[in-house]
Amino acid sequence: MIDTHCHILPGMDDGPRSMDAALRMAASAVRDGIQTIIATPHHTTKRYNNTARKIQRRVGLFNGKLKKHNIPLRILPGQEYRLTDSFRAEHRARRLQTLAGSSYLLVELPSRMIPGCLYEFFTYMKHHGIHPVIAHPERNLEIIDNPDQVLDWIENYGVRLQVTTQSLIGVFGRNVQETASYLCRKHWIHLVGSDAHNLSLRNFHFQEGYEAIKQLCGSSYMKILQEHAAKLIYGSTMTSLHHQQSGIESICRDDEITSPNT
Repeated sequence: MIDTHCHILPGMDDGPRSMDAALRMAASAVRDGIQTIIATPHHTTKRYNNTARKIQRRVGLFNGKLKKHNIPLRILPGQEYRLTDSFRAEHRARRLQTLAGSSYLLVELPSRMIPGCLYEFFTYMKHHGIHPVIAHPERNLEIIDNPDQVLDWIENYGVRLQVTTQSLIGVFGRNVQETASYLCRKHWIHLVGSDAHNLSLRNFHFQEGYEAIKQLCGSSYMKILQEHAAKLIYGSTMTSLHHQQSGIESICRDDEITSPNT
């Protein structure tokens, strides 16, 4: 089990404030079956700026603490980059941290809208060999209204989508849950992350999230998503899944899937 989106590093953003709280989160992750976490602190939000260099340093320190406390969990560097029109400067200054040093960058969109610079960003990143991974697209209001628009991003710009376990089990409400389910049934989701921040309101829910995917799309698709996480941390390429209907067990045919807002 590999969690590709988690705010576990202490004192960096709205995740755990103390080292003790972070260690408790780590122990909980292990109990949930997670062996590896890509730590993804927020970057370029109104409150938080966490550059690649800072994240790498904190990951090293935290792995040392985990070893000292005999917690069998590995932390890898990542970042949740909030998309702004300064993406060129961020990239040139090497402040962006890809997921586990791969060619995939976790990108957060504003919750209410899609930025006007989105396609410029896609084009720029494609030119530089970086694949954006959109974090929790199911929580963006414009995607909730029109989820089919993400297919163009996947097919023409090499974008990948990451659903969060909390969305799949209904933590953020019915509309978000239905959109997450729709994206999964369309096989437009490529990764699963917890987006865990703490052990109360924003916990891992990893087993529950994967069980939801299994119920929606079958065990074969669930296993492919797990394999994608492994490919990511070992430097391989994630494939697009929506054309691979044969060989992917599903509870519903693709042409029977309707948008949650249809």
